[in-house]
Amino acid sequence: MAFGSEIARGRSILVVLEPGDDAIPALAAECARHGIAQGFIPVFSGAFRRVTVVGTDHAIDDEDAPLPEAVTVRNAEGFGSGTVATTDGELVIHLHVSVGEKARSAAATTGHLLTAEVQYPVEVVVEEIVAPELARRVNEASRGLATLTFPRG
Repeated sequence: MAFGSEIARGRSILVVLEPGDDAIPALAAECARHGIAQGFIPVFSGAFRRVTVVGTDHAIDDEDAPLPEAVTVRNAEGFGSGTVATTDGELVIHLHVSVGEKARSAAATTGHLLTAEVQYPVEVVVEEIVAPELARRVNEASRGLATLTFPRG
């Protein structure tokens, strides 16, 4: 069943990721530098040399199972959104993106972001959530994936 809670928002930060940055670690470092341990990312927009997302380019046996595979595209532009939370005390940036590969007439690849190397500056907005406390925990109902949790209110 769905669940939710009212959120209390804190600060907002604007981050520009520079060419060559590994997007997820660079964004995590900026969140840590600003003392943001949890929040949401409504804007993640820019150009990438290489983007790897959870996915596959062939038929799969069980479309409901989490994919253990990844797809990498090169020279792509796109956008995404996500959350900032903790798993076992570690800051985790969780993003889903949709990127268009320039060499394929901007054909899109969409999914959970694993890695992204910045090609041209990437603009990111992070909105801090001060309450409730967010975390990512293994969720057996989601086939063992770590999913966002918080006190229900």
